[in-house]
Amino acid sequence: MAKKQEVRKRAPRKTPDLNEIIAVTTELLLKNGESGFRIEDVIERTGISKSSLYLHFGDRDGLVAAAYAELFTIDTNRNIAQAIEAFSSIKTREQLDAVIPLLVQALVRTPSNVRWNRIDVLSAARYKPEFFARITEAQTRMNSALEEMFRIQQDMGHVRRDMDAREMAVLIQAVSFGRLFRDIDSRMNKDDLSKWADLTTAVYNLFKAED
Repeated sequence: MAKKQEVRKRAPRKTPDLNEIIAVTTELLLKNGESGFRIEDVIERTGISKSSLYLHFGDRDGLVAAAYAELFTIDTNRNIAQAIEAFSSIKTREQLDAVIPLLVQALVRTPSNVRWNRIDVLSAARYKPEFFARITEAQTRMNSALEEMFRIQQDMGHVRRDMDAREMAVLIQAVSFGRLFRDIDSRMNKDDLSKWADLTTAVYNLFKAED
């Protein structure tokens, strides 16, 4: 006897909740990737009509860009909170010495999909001015938060004053982001990150003021 085909039920139509639409889109993108993302799944989960969805986001690319921009903002806010927590605890040179290896190990443990998500976000929003502006705003806040942390450490005499605080803020993020180039190098062991960790630690140690 032929098996009865399962009928997928669509959520009842309702006034669009744009936050819900973006949240569901983000969830589906993280689960299936952009190539496996289907607008039909968003419609089924949220009950929004295709015409209403296109009215608010323009098209599929607009929806994807909006979700990626939100993901970028959430990730940036989390990084700001972590940076403030790490740097606000530093009151002595010894504490700074102890924090640097912890920051490096946190980078080592960061899943590769976090870095790839950032690539996806930037590429998706590049030609969408409204969403690129949101990314710019989020990244600027991240740079400003880290710059402030470095300035505080400079005032306390722990970090070199001859280096620009904002440029240092950008550089430490570039080091983390740049690990993607290691991830896609077929001649490098993806599991053994000890050399990368040692080099990153050496770079961070260059920020420290001389005793």
